[in-house]
Amino acid sequence: MIRTVFLSSSLLIVSVFIQSTWLSSIAVLGVIPDISLVILIWVSFKNGPIEGAFSGFLAGLAEDCISASPLGFHTFLKTIVASITSLLHGSFAIDRIFIPFILGCGATLFKAIAASILSLLFGPSIHVYNFFARDIWIEVAYNGLLSPFFFFLLSLFAKYLITDQAKK
Repeated sequence: MIRTVFLSSSLLIVSVFIQSTWLSSIAVLGVIPDISLVILIWVSFKNGPIEGAFSGFLAGLAEDCISASPLGFHTFLKTIVASITSLLHGSFAIDRIFIPFILGCGATLFKAIAASILSLLFGPSIHVYNFFARDIWIEVAYNGLLSPFFFFLLSLFAKYLITDQAKK
């Protein structure tokens, strides 16, 4: 369990750094995909609540360290998304395209809703999504479209990223 949580958390932290530095080159109208979120929902869905929430916490903490948001903002968002996604663990099988797309879109929308709720606590100093603007919907589509690709790619390394308990 420790090995898989360490590997998945390391992958998530690397993806946070990649999306904050290199992904601006593939931005669509200034919006970059949240690949760490897509990886996190796969890890959480496949592993369950403990591993998913812990990996989400570490990925969010890494994102907090490199962003201008208050410390704990991304940590909370990633942890809550991972916790909700991990509740689906074992409830259904993932197909190749449809379910990953739905999970990617749903997790992005849930992240936006949670950020809006947190803005009530932190005030206007944090990034809040405007549900009437195009940015949120571009990110939803971007994450949804990338999810099947990342889910397939991650399934190739499942023996390293899924705990033995979750495989049963």
